Amino acid sequence: MRHLRESDGSSVHRRHIHFHGTTCKDVSPLHDILHAEASAVYTKLRDSQRAREDAEDAATAASAGVLRTEVMVENAVREIDASAKKLDRKEPALAAQRTIFPAGMTPVIKPDGQAQLDVLPAVRIRMAPFADKGDMGDALASLDYAEMLHDAALQAVNLAVGEVARRFAEEREARRAVREQLASAHGRLRDHYKAKPSAAEAFFLREKTAASLKTKQPSARAKQPKAPGSPT
Repeated sequence: MRHLRESDGSSVHRRHIHFHGTTCKDVSPLHDILHAEASAVYTKLRDSQRAREDAEDAATAASAGVLRTEVMVENAVREIDASAKKLDRKEPALAAQRTIFPAGMTPVIKPDGQAQLDVLPAVRIRMAPFADKGDMGDALASLDYAEMLHDAALQAVNLAVGEVARRFAEEREARRAVREQLASAHGRLRDHYKAKPSAAEAFFLREKTAASLKTKQPSARAKQPKAPGSPT
């Protein structure tokens, strides 16, 4: 029997335990017990693997939400910049754009993720003297809305990443249960076939058995039969 390792992954674990459980079915009372035990750990691993994959899909969707709301924040910042320019055109002495963005917009819109939110409080402080002028109130409202959505998206992705980690831990535990079941079954079957312990190996997947399940490719192109009357 091949002794599986954690690094073999869930697909290999599933294949080995499924083969073992299937071959044990309807052989003897002991084999029926092993079949039931194998079926239980196989189902647990299958379900935990699928749950982890679903969690990864959810995390991917959550990360897409972060990118979308981050763009909303950046657009709101651009709206503030445009409003500041309009104010400066009407009243150049205000210097609204230079006050709000002393180093330009890049330091505000370049950060990603949580860092994007971290730079906004300073922007709000610099905006305060102009909040009730021109279109700045609407621009500030746009920033408030975008910031709220971005914060919610970041929280969602953090939860999703944590769920992936939790599900993967469950999957690894299910793999461990498969390895323990295979080892236990191997020992019990060798005891069962004590006159010929090697007979137990028939109930465990061997590498050459797995290879034989693959479609064999011809090593050389087969000759096609000649039609009657065709030249030799």
